[in-house]
Amino acid sequence: MYFELRILTENDKNIIEHFFEEASDYAILESGESNPQLECESLLNDLPPEKTKSDKFVYGIFNDKSILIGLVDLLKDFPTKGEFMLGLLEFVPEVRHQGLGKAVHEILVEKARHLGANSLRIGVLEVNIAALKFWKSLGYIKFKETELEFGSKKQKIDVMRLNLRD
Repeated sequence: MYFELRILTENDKNIIEHFFEEASDYAILESGESNPQLECESLLNDLPPEKTKSDKFVYGIFNDKSILIGLVDLLKDFPTKGEFMLGLLEFVPEVRHQGLGKAVHEILVEKARHLGANSLRIGVLEVNIAALKFWKSLGYIKFKETELEFGSKKQKIDVMRLNLRD
């Protein structure tokens, strides 16, 4: 399947909100509700303390008709230098389970290496069995478990890491 990765900005809010409407199942799994406008603001602007917008890369994944079919949120050097946090890799339901996630991930690994990453880190909802299976298939290993609140839901999170250096 053809796709193109492009950096997204505030100018892309409309298509990002539309994406979150189409892919609302993840937000509902995570927090119990979908709020595309809030999800868009969070994607574009949320940063941990001491991180700046220059550390954050928000990519849109577009199909051959230039329709946004996926999103990526990548944070450089977080929580430590050399480790990049993959905050989001999400697709609209109709393109899932077709190998697109793996193909996009391969590009992200190369981009992260080019920017100096030694490892990628991700937090996966324990209730998201398909996602856990996906990340494990890419070589991610769980090294920690934590619990976070999303809206009215408390979720157990498996924190996983992929070593990018031999």
